[in-house]
Amino acid sequence: MRVLADTNLFIKFCRRLPLPKTVEQTLANESTERCLSAVSMIELFRLWQSGNVPDNPDTWLDLALPSWTIFPVTVPIARQSVLFNWDHKDPADRLLAATAQIEGVELWHTDTTLKKLKGFPGRYFPNVSEK
Repeated sequence: MRVLADTNLFIKFCRRLPLPKTVEQTLANESTERCLSAVSMIELFRLWQSGNVPDNPDTWLDLALPSWTIFPVTVPIARQSVLFNWDHKDPADRLLAATAQIEGVELWHTDTTLKKLKGFPGRYFPNVSEK
């Protein structure tokens, strides 16, 4: 199984923070190909800069990344990200959805806005604290 994790799920999994049971079990399974968009690296460092991620990613990211497949932002992904017929303008969300569509992998995410949108393979999981 291949899963494209959004930035939130990636951070929580790597930092061993609470996740929905299905997400944690699937990402921990050796047969799962854990995928990530390069866009998530931008989001990760912005979250750290704003104080929403306590640990400097430079202290743990190099250890975490080898077990993940990183998708670059390609021309087809960039193109698709602007072709979605949505009012939602967040470029990171658009790039994540486009990556899922172009790479043919389900985007697992915690984004309530993306949850409402169509046109890409995705699966929404509420944050554990939201239950």
